[in-house]
Amino acid sequence: MPTDRILSSPSYMVWELFQALRRLCVRVAESSDVEDDSTARQDAALCVILAVQCVEVFFNVYFRILITEPAYAHAVEKISADLTSTRCGLDRKIKEWPLIVFGQKLNLGEGAGQQFITLKNIRHELMHFTSTHETFSIPGIAIHGMADTSVYHSLSTKTAIEALNTAEEFLCEVFILRGISTENLSHALHSWTGKPPT
Repeated sequence: MPTDRILSSPSYMVWELFQALRRLCVRVAESSDVEDDSTARQDAALCVILAVQCVEVFFNVYFRILITEPAYAHAVEKISADLTSTRCGLDRKIKEWPLIVFGQKLNLGEGAGQQFITLKNIRHELMHFTSTHETFSIPGIAIHGMADTSVYHSLSTKTAIEALNTAEEFLCEVFILRGISTENLSHALHSWTGKPPT
């Protein structure tokens, strides 16, 4: 741990992580024709993991800022307690915090919400991978202790790009709950992730 403190804007870490994710996605897209499937899968796995991390860091910082505003002061105690707890995971944050702060839940059953849940589940499979310890048999031979790597093998260049898009679209869902108009979503996304408005 560094001994000298460096203070940055609240959105700094979110911006940095999204910039890293975008850079990795560009690399994945540019090298997809040159490199083998294994390299594409490895890079896509990193993109999935980083995209979910981008969203979690955003939630941590964005909601910490929101509770300092008078309109959301009712949520100070709960959000502050969750932020200091080691038991408050991303699932709880995305399911509970918008309801606590905005009085509305994120729609996790369709659109960007559903896509993010799928992304988060893939990330979970990758981060907490364990062997399924299966047996592969052909006549006369049995190999024990095989691991199911189907989720990993389903990853591709397309997965990497979709991970970035899903993370950005999920942040926009939070902005919408906050009351940010559709025409201003690109500016909010730029402010928080560095993506230039189109």
